[in-house]
Amino acid sequence: MENSTCGIKQQTHLASLIQEARLIIWDEAPMTQRFAFEALDKTLRDILGAKDDRNRSKIFGGMPVLLGGDFRQILPVIPKGKRQEIVHACINRSDLWQHCNLHTLSRIMRVNEYTPDGHLHTRKQKFNKWVIDIGEGKVPAIAKDGEDETTWIEIPEEFIISSKKTPIETIVDTIFPDFPVRQEDEDYLRERAILTPRNDDADEINKHMFKKLQGATMTYKSSDEICKGSTDNMEQQQTYPVEYLNTLNFPGVPPHKLKLKLGQPVMLLRNLCPRAGLCNGTRLILTDFQKFVLQARIITGSHMGKIVIIPRIVLTSAQTKWPFVMQRIQFPVKPCYAMTINKNQGQSLKYVGLYLPKPVFSHGQLYVAISRVTDPADLKIVMINDSDERLKGHIRNVVYRETFFNLKHDS
Repeated sequence: MENSTCGIKQQTHLASLIQEARLIIWDEAPMTQRFAFEALDKTLRDILGAKDDRNRSKIFGGMPVLLGGDFRQILPVIPKGKRQEIVHACINRSDLWQHCNLHTLSRIMRVNEYTPDGHLHTRKQKFNKWVIDIGEGKVPAIAKDGEDETTWIEIPEEFIISSKKTPIETIVDTIFPDFPVRQEDEDYLRERAILTPRNDDADEINKHMFKKLQGATMTYKSSDEICKGSTDNMEQQQTYPVEYLNTLNFPGVPPHKLKLKLGQPVMLLRNLCPRAGLCNGTRLILTDFQKFVLQARIITGSHMGKIVIIPRIVLTSAQTKWPFVMQRIQFPVKPCYAMTINKNQGQSLKYVGLYLPKPVFSHGQLYVAISRVTDPADLKIVMINDSDERLKGHIRNVVYRETFFNLKHDS
């Protein structure tokens, strides 16, 4: 009875703290699975209902919740999920959606359509409309031989770059001109990046840039082991020795051998301390190396210019094909001259290079990539080499149109 009374007091105190917040803001809501919002709804009803029983019948316990995002962008990531599973996981497929008041924006704010004297910039207005049409699947498309759905759209020649050099050298020389001279210029590094759909291609570009970067190399090796709570088969420790675990690479987890140089831009892979600006996706410049910590300067966001310390942490491979969960103790950073389109979502860049050795494979990836730029003149694309002559100058645009069925759009 005593424990029960104590639990009620703690729950009532927690309810008071939540109500003091007054508002819950959830950014990039379309990327979050609807089950997370449904769990939040039940939790808030339970907690806030302890203070006022009427809150148990209210959505989110009566707490105002502001959801932000763009359904043209990348939807919830379902490993090996089919199209219907991805669409079904969206927040607008939840019963909560009918209780939402929807307010939509119809303009892209990154590319300003007006000149400083207030005149309309026709070229930029045309670019913004083209980007939105790509996001909603309204750009005329053709089908590749053997495919039923028309997903290949034509790209204007002004955005396409070609060269006698290799594709990687072409995109690097275009987005990072004069790199040997300006490799330590923070403004130069902050405003440009190469985007690609797959981790392997981003890693290949980053390795190419690493070789061009001057300075001594520092190599940090991780400590890897199988999480004992993920399996009841102790023989797996012998089946998968540490030497084998060191060779494994997982999305969102740094490699066993992490090679770094001073002045190199890196991206944080985990939320370390949001209050100090150390959030997943924050970009930094390495300023000093120590045995157990890295020193870096933040170059994006509201904490830009702040010097921070990054420790080694335990990273786990949550979604893998292996019959175990691996734990890797390593610095949660990754070079970011090039990054995946998914990782760049939500950021703005002045110069964007889109590297497509393979086509995009998910809803909204092309839209996200081309909408990061602040001026259409600074968007450059290395096209896919395809043997089909009909597809020359075309790239794939994957759009799940059923995602927009219950959304209202401003005219």
